[in-house]
Amino acid sequence: MSRKFFKRNRLTILILVLVLGYYTYNMIKTDAKLEEYKEVKESLKGEIETLERDINRLADEYAYSQTPEAVEKIAREKLKMVKPNEIIYLIKGEPKGD
Repeated sequence: MSRKFFKRNRLTILILVLVLGYYTYNMIKTDAKLEEYKEVKESLKGEIETLERDINRLADEYAYSQTPEAVEKIAREKLKMVKPNEIIYLIKGEPKGD
């Protein structure tokens, strides 16, 4: 009985095996792609966290730069400005920036 069944349905069985093989191959390929995408997702999550920290740091720096203390510090250090009636003494030979 089983021999006759296989002889009669040889083409059907062959097609069924090929279809199952095709779907198995695609499932394996899809799983590999899924793992690759998961790795990319994790990498991007880390990058997003780093960028969010940078954004927060820059926002804090910007907020500080708008304060009168920061404006005065920049004016004094970079622009060499002084307050009215203020005298700055320059001492020769003193190391700069230390």
